Amino acid sequence: MKYLIFLDIDGTVMSSKGFHPRTVDAIAEARKKGHMVFINTGRANSTVYENIRSAVNPDGIISSLGSLVKIGDEVLYATYIPDEITTYVMDFCKRHSVRATIGGENHSVSYCGICFLGKDYEIFSLEDMYNRFPDIKVAKFSFERHLTDEEVSELSKYFTVYNHTTYSEVTLIGNSKAAAMEMVRKKLGVDLSHVIAMGDSDNDTEMLEAAGIAVVMGNAPDYMKEKADFVTLHCDDGGVGYAIEKLVLEKEEDE
Repeated sequence: MKYLIFLDIDGTVMSSKGFHPRTVDAIAEARKKGHMVFINTGRANSTVYENIRSAVNPDGIISSLGSLVKIGDEVLYATYIPDEITTYVMDFCKRHSVRATIGGENHSVSYCGICFLGKDYEIFSLEDMYNRFPDIKVAKFSFERHLTDEEVSELSKYFTVYNHTTYSEVTLIGNSKAAAMEMVRKKLGVDLSHVIAMGDSDNDTEMLEAAGIAVVMGNAPDYMKEKADFVTLHCDDGGVGYAIEKLVLEKEEDE
């Protein structure tokens, strides 16, 4: 039976140095042998840039923490944040003086200040956003700092909140990397024992726990490694490639 391999992006398949050749080669070899590789990321679909898609050449993409699920060009699942909730979060940003990236399927924009996207993508109201980016399809929010307990509680009315050390991100309640991965698994009829997930951070926890084989990166915090069936090399050293070699390609040779 072939494997389904689900890969987080940042700190997993890609580092600040880019893509390690070992990782790129192992992904290509696995796909050549009939295994299927999926990106499973917290990034909005619009920020899964072409360099990422080209390096991984995935069979499908799960983006925005499970808000959009695609196998090839087929959309299995898509959910977007309604305008009234988007307006609520924009008001939240103003009240709490927090900059945000509004992640959409087709575009991402900045609110309450310039985020990593740059000045051209700063918007000032819901109307401004839709006037300039009418097909944005809002799927998630990311905030440029750790949130307080009170702020998390406020957002939890609508969202699952992932509160990281230096930033935070939210997706509508019911969406998750794990739920999206399970949709793909059931659609393709693959046994759970042949589902591999690889990640490095808190928003990968549910995905790792739901996989048949949980792979945690060598650069992950120690508490994440405790969740692993297999701890691989650091992302900078081609950890994804090493894991694919050991868990998929070499095992296939033995069989």
